[in-house]
Amino acid sequence: MSIFVDKLKGLSVLFNSWIIQRVTIFLFITSATILFYLLNNVQRNYYIDEAFHIPQTQKYCSGNFFEWDKKITTLPGLYLLSAGLLAPLKQCNTISLRGINLILTILNLYVTYKIVKGKSWSKNIKQSSSWLPLAVAFSIALLPPLFFWFFLYYTDVLSTNLVLLMFLLHQNEFYKSSAIIGGLSILVRQTNIIWIFMIAGERAISLIELQTPRSIETLVSRGMHTGPQHAKLVWANVMHHVKQGKVVRFFIEMIKDLSCHVAVAIAFILFVIFNKGIVVGDRNAHTPVIHLPQLFYFSVFFGSFAWPYVLPNWKNYFTIIKKHWIIASSLFALMTIIVHNNTLVHPYVLADNRHYVFYIWNKIMGRYLLVKYLLIPIYGFFMYSLFVLLKNLKFLTKLFIIFCICVVLVPQLLLEPRYFVIPYIIVRLNMPQPKLWQIIAELMTCLIVNFLQFYIFVTKTFYWTDGEGPQRISW
Repeated sequence: MSIFVDKLKGLSVLFNSWIIQRVTIFLFITSATILFYLLNNVQRNYYIDEAFHIPQTQKYCSGNFFEWDKKITTLPGLYLLSAGLLAPLKQCNTISLRGINLILTILNLYVTYKIVKGKSWSKNIKQSSSWLPLAVAFSIALLPPLFFWFFLYYTDVLSTNLVLLMFLLHQNEFYKSSAIIGGLSILVRQTNIIWIFMIAGERAISLIELQTPRSIETLVSRGMHTGPQHAKLVWANVMHHVKQGKVVRFFIEMIKDLSCHVAVAIAFILFVIFNKGIVVGDRNAHTPVIHLPQLFYFSVFFGSFAWPYVLPNWKNYFTIIKKHWIIASSLFALMTIIVHNNTLVHPYVLADNRHYVFYIWNKIMGRYLLVKYLLIPIYGFFMYSLFVLLKNLKFLTKLFIIFCICVVLVPQLLLEPRYFVIPYIIVRLNMPQPKLWQIIAELMTCLIVNFLQFYIFVTKTFYWTDGEGPQRISW
């Protein structure tokens, strides 16, 4: 009898979990749809970059594929998708074009959920915690600097969607399909080539590891795969092929396996050569530079939204500083030199008061000289926490993630929170299983910030002498 009762309880928990998850998804879709129409009723005119995106797409809808607005910096992936979907229906109006991002935001939740479900911690959780993967997916889909654009016609949502889909396919070992989707993501945002490089590198390492699977299993069983021993093993496998005279053969086999990734890379290189650069328009405002403080700004972005996971590391942070004070002092000195000599400010940050960064910089960062130096220990704490939260990954995987984040962010002169979204999501997806209080705090943070950002957007208006209609504040 007791066994029957236990089984009944188990079915009850499963049923309740199933019901709760579906109801939550339904509420998300319903709320997003209602909010979409409310916000579109508020913002009927083009919003900032929509003045370029929407007319360009409407030209595509009318069959004009040869006229290009030189203020647009990205390739026409979003425009082609929109024209393909809406032109046959003759619905290339503003609200229909914006509606594509509403649908893509819902798809972002689904794809993120599938990625999280494939993580090792998600596969091993108890039935009572089966809601955790969905909660993590919600925390990512509701990330304010991403979720904000669901009601406007910007490239961010589609770019994120394709990158997430690329990672999902890669995780499920559909490597060629993953590379193809990655190639399509470049048509939306050129810097996505970096994430294709990351998954290609990850796959290459896996192919090398397959040569000595027992050695990798030994490292994992001893918990040594997270340290430099992992890199040593991979290098030893490469050198073994060199000594055996099989390196050319193995290299050819690897290229065959990565043929789609290589094809995308070659196509991108040809594009850069032909285009004489990465951006396709407004080049003077998007010239590559060396801007190392972008990594510090990203750490603040990360710490602000992942604070429930960052905060528990503060004791260890101060313990390590105290124990290794010489190394810590050297690193802080290096960061001080970087902040002093490499703090760059894009003219847009100083001039465009429709962005939060304008107020942060002009009211605080750029106004008080000491602020940028006082933030250095905080940068250090957030960066330390980021490394700690990736500690369970293979050593080379961690290096790939950090390297790719650096390559994406450091060349950017413009301090733009939207640039931090995909790097943040990649780190967030690779963090360990959250505790109950952490995921609740994370979700509450996203919900509160979303409420505040939409409240500010709706209620805080001002007018430019040369502008049409009210101006509003966003990321």
